[in-house]
Amino acid sequence: MDITALLHDCALDGETGFAATCVEFPEANGQGETREECIANLKDAVKEVLQFRRDEAERLLSKGDLLQVVAA
Repeated sequence: MDITALLHDCALDGETGFAATCVEFPEANGQGETREECIANLKDAVKEVLQFRRDEAERLLSKGDLLQVVAA
């Protein structure tokens, strides 16, 4: 799965580093001193969002339902 990162150079705000938001999962955010660190942090945040959503879906399963993770 590919994700789209919206990167912000914090130097424009008088600070250092970068901040990022995932376009597909806006609740996932990342930050870091370098672009690479920021993107790595964002990827971890997306993984956490996906796991949270899976856990919630599992919690709400009805009798006879099951979850299966598939590649997109």
